[in-house]
Amino acid sequence: MRKRVTLYALLAILILAVTLTGCKSTGDEFALVSSDLTDYNLNSVDYTLGEFKLEFNEKVAEAKVSLVQGDSKSKIEANVEGNVVTLTGLKLKAKTNYQLVTNIKSSTGNELSTKTDFTTSRSYPEIKDPNETLMQTFYWEMNKGKYKEKYPKESNLWKLLSERSDDLAKIGITSVWVPPANKAHEQQDEGYGTYDLWDLGEFNQVNTVRTKYGTKEELEQTIADLHQEGIKVYYDAVLNHRLGAGYENIGDSILASGQKAETYTKFYPLKGRQKYYSKADEWKWDWKAFDGVDYAANLGNIAPQNFKGKTWDDTFEKDYLLGADVDYQNENVKDELKEWGSWIINDIGFDGFRLDAVKHVDSKFIDEWISSIQENTAKDVFFVGEAWVENTMGLSFYMYDVNNPNLHVFDFPLRKTFETLRNGNLNMSTLSKAGMVNKRKFADKTVTFIDNHDTGRDIVEYKAPINIRKYQAYTYILMREDGLPMVYWKDYYQDGKKVGLDKLLKARRYFAYGPGREVKTNDVNTYSYVREGLSDVPGTGLVMMISQGTSGDLTTKRIDSGKSNTEFYDITSNVKGTVKTDADGYGDFKVKNSIDEGWSVWVPAN
Repeated sequence: MRKRVTLYALLAILILAVTLTGCKSTGDEFALVSSDLTDYNLNSVDYTLGEFKLEFNEKVAEAKVSLVQGDSKSKIEANVEGNVVTLTGLKLKAKTNYQLVTNIKSSTGNELSTKTDFTTSRSYPEIKDPNETLMQTFYWEMNKGKYKEKYPKESNLWKLLSERSDDLAKIGITSVWVPPANKAHEQQDEGYGTYDLWDLGEFNQVNTVRTKYGTKEELEQTIADLHQEGIKVYYDAVLNHRLGAGYENIGDSILASGQKAETYTKFYPLKGRQKYYSKADEWKWDWKAFDGVDYAANLGNIAPQNFKGKTWDDTFEKDYLLGADVDYQNENVKDELKEWGSWIINDIGFDGFRLDAVKHVDSKFIDEWISSIQENTAKDVFFVGEAWVENTMGLSFYMYDVNNPNLHVFDFPLRKTFETLRNGNLNMSTLSKAGMVNKRKFADKTVTFIDNHDTGRDIVEYKAPINIRKYQAYTYILMREDGLPMVYWKDYYQDGKKVGLDKLLKARRYFAYGPGREVKTNDVNTYSYVREGLSDVPGTGLVMMISQGTSGDLTTKRIDSGKSNTEFYDITSNVKGTVKTDADGYGDFKVKNSIDEGWSVWVPAN
């Protein structure tokens, strides 16, 4: 796959540096399209970037670009396609001064000429085994409303992920969580309205072949492309319920009360299931495969009620959530879901699962299901459950309830702490004990996150987004020793946080190594944390500081960095200058008391 790295920093620089010549007599301006980058640093352009794109408001007829370094001048290949110019073949060196010279002519006769001076960033340590970082690659509003118009490529997520696979790898993403890839009850459903788990966009069911995200063939190509870049792919498994697509799914059933009901529980024949499940002809998904419902066509809405002879499963919280609730006391159901899970890993090529609404699924079955899949594959499969419990004691009890060593959980208690941080009411020193990630028994079983497709919605349905001091929260999860941190697609691509997140991801990729250590001088408004670095990789390690303050001044803390006589700089650029530690490793590190810039990551300069 051709490497494509968008150098948005230079794009932003060029926007500011551009001068207009040869305008049309009407006064219309030929200009670069604004980038989503709101910050840049002329003194620290990433030297590893070898290609970037320039997008203009008119069709481009000709582009001439050269790179000047000292007395040397080299021509840069400029590929023109419509109003986009792609510059390739950049071979930048670290800590070097350059001048980029461009002359762009539009098809209407306008011309842009620029001369832009910039300096490349410092070199980075050579890391053989980089930190793991997860990205959730979708959001609730994807391909809807204004997002559909503004981000048309998201109408086929599988193809877009293939296109971005190399970019994701370059910023340090090692695994991605993709949405439910199975056929849902309608084509534009996000995938949580499960219809046929075996149909990944292959069969004409519910009036569509593809799912919201694409076809099975495209999905399999995406997995291959991501694997080529060293990125693992996790499937979002919806095991709690099924949703019927229409009247063809109505079947006669008997409620626990003895009343006859017309319920949406007739899931047969299912084309995907018939092709792939070895026992598809031995039984069918009718009301006997479910525990109960809360709606019937002939009765309307009812309180969640069991079917005759059924009881709710042994779940951590109430069994019933929505739709037709799957019965995990049914041996046929259990057998099929185990075979399906192994098929997803061994045949389709996924590397793990995110388990939706897992506290509403029978806990004993979750244990059996995880063990069954792990025993039937050569892969070390990853499992993380969405057990939405916001206190560490309750979430610990859930982990004990399932009692499977391969299960991880999302750190909802830590996110609850970030809500207090968002509101400016957190005692920052308590971050040393916040969340499951700081519980010794579960520190390596947590996925830390800020927002996801439920909490990060435009319209609040569950929890309000962490829309204030989000960088402080990301700095915390990305720099710490424990937990698998997750970056949210919408934060990165839609909400203007790509610039800052790229800086934090770079710090994680190259510097966030070695034992983590709390700083003794943490207080109500400032939290600091040290990574001591790898003894066999010079230049690793960091001092992280985040502030809840709003005064705009700097807070200085004398911190033991663990590195004597070492110069540090803030890779975020929020605090300028450098810090030099003494013979004992102590230095006066700073962070700005600011909502927008109150996060600094100090890394070794050499």
